[in-house]
Amino acid sequence: MKAILLSIALLVMIGFSNAQSIQPAVVNSSGLSGSAHNIHFEFNLGETFTTTIGSNTLVTQGLLQPILLEQGPLPVLGLEFNAKRINNSQVQLDWKTVQEINNHGFSVERKKESEQSFTALYFIPSKAANGNASLPLNYSKTDTNSYAGKTYYRLKQEDIDGKFMYSTIRMVNGSNGHIITLKAWPIPSTGPVNISMDGLEKDQLLVFDNNGRLMKQLNISRQLPVQISGLAPGTYFVKLSSQKELIQKIIVQ
Repeated sequence: MKAILLSIALLVMIGFSNAQSIQPAVVNSSGLSGSAHNIHFEFNLGETFTTTIGSNTLVTQGLLQPILLEQGPLPVLGLEFNAKRINNSQVQLDWKTVQEINNHGFSVERKKESEQSFTALYFIPSKAANGNASLPLNYSKTDTNSYAGKTYYRLKQEDIDGKFMYSTIRMVNGSNGHIITLKAWPIPSTGPVNISMDGLEKDQLLVFDNNGRLMKQLNISRQLPVQISGLAPGTYFVKLSSQKELIQKIIVQ
């Protein structure tokens, strides 16, 4: 299926006799960027941008709209995608759409700077009923990522009919290098269990039973052990509230 990408960039300069057009730096299926009068422009499919420079000087950046021969436009308008690291081991991915037509969903793809290509991680179905929505929709996904270098993320938006497009690529920096540890002793235990934490100043300690039920919640500070008592014999899992991927197994006899 051949797609023709039509991009229109308008620069209306009120108060100037000669308008200067925006020269695109990048044009692909995710968007366009360019600059005029030392201002950088970037926008995605179906978006417009208007601003004022100085006195009575209006700059309007026009629409970038994909057109598919015999099949109409791609199904997602106003796709806005962002990524940010929220702690050493997690990256928060957020995106929204202005309108969806026959949208199947989004594949989250990731590439570390040491890798040659993107890898699909998750598929998030469209929130729109039957893939159609005329109102904005918001999406989010948390990715487990403790990579120390730069990581790149993008979305592959997929149509019900099989067409697809890519979002803008976003980059996040690596973890800050702090090593967070949990230590439990004795294991197994016939009584109370001691837990110490390092790498964070303070957090909350969560104790779950083997069925995933929260049994205890305690405050814990760096290098100041806490004692867990009153547990019936069995297997338990200890986690930190901010670092749920860090798990310490304890056994009470």
